[in-house]
Amino acid sequence: MKKVFVKYMIEFFVIVVGISVSFWFDRYQVSLDNIDREKEVVSELATELDLIQLSVENRESAFTFDFENLTMILNDSLNNVNFNYPELLIATTDYRGFSPSEEIYTSLKYDGGLKFIRFNSIKIAIESLYNGTKYGVIANMEDEIIVQRDVLKYIQYNYPKLLVDIEKMRISELEKISIFTDIVQKDKTLKSLLTSKLRFMKNKLRFLQDYKNSLFELKKLVRTSY
Repeated sequence: MKKVFVKYMIEFFVIVVGISVSFWFDRYQVSLDNIDREKEVVSELATELDLIQLSVENRESAFTFDFENLTMILNDSLNNVNFNYPELLIATTDYRGFSPSEEIYTSLKYDGGLKFIRFNSIKIAIESLYNGTKYGVIANMEDEIIVQRDVLKYIQYNYPKLLVDIEKMRISELEKISIFTDIVQKDKTLKSLLTSKLRFMKNKLRFLQDYKNSLFELKKLVRTSY
């Protein structure tokens, strides 16, 4: 009887150990699979971050160019003019958009890929970039668009020649810009509208720098954590 008991105990022990080892191996395999998936997710994100960086550099250059051009007009300071009349119209009656790439992030978010990232610092940095600093740029861009529409409408009704006739004049780009500048200096309403637009352009640039800092922080974490 004792021998039978011992035999069953050994068999029971072997079964328990076998099941435990099997569970442990399954968990270990899942852990390895998760790590592999995490590497894939981070690699995909890194690709998108490179694209975002190129976009940010392009936008920063364009935003700065427009801001400096409009500043010269408002300050009536046309020394060293490095823009033409169409570029002046972009700065004054148009706007530059901001739409960084988010296709990969959106895909990873909805298919559950982001859950494989283990490091909280990276998760926080992702949230900051995609759902934080970006909206400072967008909010000021939207405010700029509102003023831009008012500027365009005001010029269309009061100075249509700035949008139509001036392009037909056989004068230099600088002379065209000077005509536009003289009108701005004499018309306080137009100048106030453009001053408001300049303020939103300045804020847009400032928040773009915050977005850029978030981008570099995330890139650094991705680069140094794996």
